Amino acid sequence: MGRTTLAAHVATLLAQRGQPTLAIDLSPQNALGLHLGLQAPPASGWHPAQGRWWGDCALENSAGVRLLPHGAWSGSAEAALHAPGWLQAQIAGLDLPPGSALVLDTPPLPAPLALQAAQCASLAVLVVDASVRSLRLQDALRDAIAQLPAGVRWAVALTGADPRSAARREALHTLRAQWQDHLIPYPLHADEHVQQALAQALCVHQHAPQSQAAHDLQGLADWIAQACGLDGAAP
Repeated sequence: MGRTTLAAHVATLLAQRGQPTLAIDLSPQNALGLHLGLQAPPASGWHPAQGRWWGDCALENSAGVRLLPHGAWSGSAEAALHAPGWLQAQIAGLDLPPGSALVLDTPPLPAPLALQAAQCASLAVLVVDASVRSLRLQDALRDAIAQLPAGVRWAVALTGADPRSAARREALHTLRAQWQDHLIPYPLHADEHVQQALAQALCVHQHAPQSQAAHDLQGLADWIAQACGLDGAAP
């Protein structure tokens, strides 16, 4: 479970609570919509629509999530994306209901759009797999965090927790000790229901509401909503 899966689920859970929610796909993989009802990555999106109003590209699904897809990649637009403040200006030009939640699915740090997204965000969530590989990449992750704009609030979400695996149990324990107060207290467990849901273009709580992954994601979405002071946060 990675950034895109997490972004789609958080956006859907917020929208289903009545929170006006816009999910923006900033990743060239253009895959966010696959969890939100689309059967294939959309060719149309904000990336090919440079120079047009972003709102013209928005879609909405049955859960009430408004989605701004990335769309097909076009190299001719890349220079504009690196301009400081470009993303913030685009978001400011959107016609959003008051109190809206924006969920931004980004490429990995330190990609320019990821750094711009962090500049706009109330909370930047870094997704870390609970594995031995992640333990070996901690210095690189800390270097990326050091490049976040000053004052940005950030937190770490751990994914791939698996109590059946001794290596993953140990990795989870070590990562908890390393990240401490920055850690979101809802590790996301490995669960086959996530892939089953993706095959149906659904979020896992829509496909298997009693699954471990659905429970984990509900807790994580509650934590994020409260951390960001959203109106739809659970009491």
